[in-house]
Amino acid sequence: MPLYLGVDVGATWTRAVLVDDHANVVNRLKIRTSKNPLADVAEAVAGWKFDSIGVGSIGPMDLRSGWVTNSPNSPARQFPLVEPLKKLSKPVVVANDCVAAVWGEYVFKHGVDNMVYLTLSTGVGVGAVVNGTLLLGKDGNAHELGHAVIDFRAGRQCGCGGFGHFEAYIGGANVPKWFREVSGEAVADAAEVFSRYRAGDSKAVEFVNLWLDALAAGIATVVAAYDPELLIVGGSVALNNWDIIIPKLSPRLAKYLGVRPPKILQASFGDDEVAIGAAALAYKTPDSLKKFGYPR
Repeated sequence: MPLYLGVDVGATWTRAVLVDDHANVVNRLKIRTSKNPLADVAEAVAGWKFDSIGVGSIGPMDLRSGWVTNSPNSPARQFPLVEPLKKLSKPVVVANDCVAAVWGEYVFKHGVDNMVYLTLSTGVGVGAVVNGTLLLGKDGNAHELGHAVIDFRAGRQCGCGGFGHFEAYIGGANVPKWFREVSGEAVADAAEVFSRYRAGDSKAVEFVNLWLDALAAGIATVVAAYDPELLIVGGSVALNNWDIIIPKLSPRLAKYLGVRPPKILQASFGDDEVAIGAAALAYKTPDSLKKFGYPR
């Protein structure tokens, strides 16, 4: 039975799963992301048996060189994606993490020809399939709408250095700073803000309502860009606060959208979303990625 190694390189954690062609997980590991995360993975899975490797990584990246080029949230802003895996002597395919995730949903779950994956986690990322084609762009960064400007008047700076970005408001790493600006109070992380919201804390309620407005504006931008029939939402911030987000999102979206809204669903594979998507890239490599010379 063919098996595929899927690797998810996140800003904090790197995950790897071994799956079959039905996305059944045979083995998995989770390690803290280092300055050379794929070298760590190559060492950790050296005894595993598999046919090919897919990698879904935080970006931005250069698909031709196989490197992440300027990651704002990881231990190293630049690191190789392909070279450290060559010691495993298996074909390697790489893409952005959200590109991998949307491909996994497309191949293993939904098969909808116009769909978008949106992650709300440490940062914000997007991957899109349009008319059955996985979109990549000139370097593999066609999906970086976490850095779309949703407020050109704002002084809020994103981790990438730009101002007014979707991620600067919605990304979990940026929530504590924005909460302090709004409320004058310090919090440890985004989870504390949402916990206080559930407890009825007035400052948290005020902030989360602002956060939801920013989320709706960003999603409207994503929908305007790709016109999807299905929007899949994942990432820790989304999955841990689904009960807050979904009931309050639709009326806010109506304020911004000029097109028919997509159906919105929760990501299918939980914490394995990107890793299983990466395995899908190895299992059924899209033609658009083959144009970059993959598998290698």
